Amino acid sequence: MFDLGLSLTAAFVDFSASIPFGAFNADSAFQTDTTSLIKWSHGKLGGNILQVELTAKDVGMCMEEAAFEYSSTINAYQARSVLADIIGSETGSLSGHQNKVARLNLSLAKRKAAAYSSEIALGGTKTLYSASINTIGNQQAYDLKTILSASGEVTGSQRIEIKQIFHFSPTAAYRFFDTTSAINYLHNQFKFESFTPETVFYLLPVWEDVLRAQMLETSHNVRRSNYSYDIVNNVLRVYPVPDSAVKLYFTYYRTQEDPFDDTNDPWVRGVSNLSNVPFGNIAYSQINSIGRQWIRRFAFALVKEILGQVRGKIKNIPIPNGELYLNADDLIAQAREEQTYLRDELKFMLEETLYQNLMAKEMEVAETLKSIWAKTPMMLYRG
Repeated sequence: MFDLGLSLTAAFVDFSASIPFGAFNADSAFQTDTTSLIKWSHGKLGGNILQVELTAKDVGMCMEEAAFEYSSTINAYQARSVLADIIGSETGSLSGHQNKVARLNLSLAKRKAAAYSSEIALGGTKTLYSASINTIGNQQAYDLKTILSASGEVTGSQRIEIKQIFHFSPTAAYRFFDTTSAINYLHNQFKFESFTPETVFYLLPVWEDVLRAQMLETSHNVRRSNYSYDIVNNVLRVYPVPDSAVKLYFTYYRTQEDPFDDTNDPWVRGVSNLSNVPFGNIAYSQINSIGRQWIRRFAFALVKEILGQVRGKIKNIPIPNGELYLNADDLIAQAREEQTYLRDELKFMLEETLYQNLMAKEMEVAETLKSIWAKTPMMLYRG
């Protein structure tokens, strides 16, 4: 039964070893509140008049469960607020980041965008491979998959996806001037930025040069045979038919890649869902008065449920000329109703304070202020 003759510290030390998990035992604030809750529960349950069939260890166990419940619920809502910004981050020891505010970094959006970057060969997480083939005179078609398999670049069962074939006509700018000009060769082949001896300068808009280049390219596409290709089932057909051996380059992906392979993305093993968000139990000493009062109320509801369970084992006690009926059913019903109410109360409060909802409220405040100022009369001054 309750032993209230000990000091608060001594009372906690007396039963702390029996608290199941002991996660908060070293916290002095938890020690103080737990021993105070013993007195509170004793008085609230009528212990000053009749005996209460509980021990201090039972209250300590309920206090720990209430702290766990509060910490878990807070962490779950915090994770909902920031999960999009911590996806893929290091899990560490699954603790240590509770009560911290994650910076907005678009982590989820960037990871999703990486797939699109890979498709257009602008980064991403897939490895882009390059290879080359030697054309054969008068041979137009080349099976790239067979060629890569023969060279050991890919296995026989592995599929490939060709991204780009480097087989195209010179740009129109190359044909603006005499192709025998030495400086023109330097300009096109070695990125030498200058002008050719044949250049005549006019004060013309840039768009005219663009249109001129488009006109030349269209002219060559229509009036003469240009370098081009098509590819079906990894079989490449080059146009025009090559008349000699020329090295032809191309890039490709190996399509049968493991999406969970961490070779190119070490953060595949990072935070993936609520189960491995690195949030541990919130230190009791860091919980403010709002949270501590909720924990006390929830712990007391758990105490009432335990007392109801104890009294339910013997629902009535024989006494002279009658029986003493215990209020087990009432205690259990009240306790569970209070627990449900407290859980709903906490979840409602946390739902209102999700970061996304806070931003929505800020927008409402901003719009309201805008409307107020729009209707506020302005001073007029006469000069």
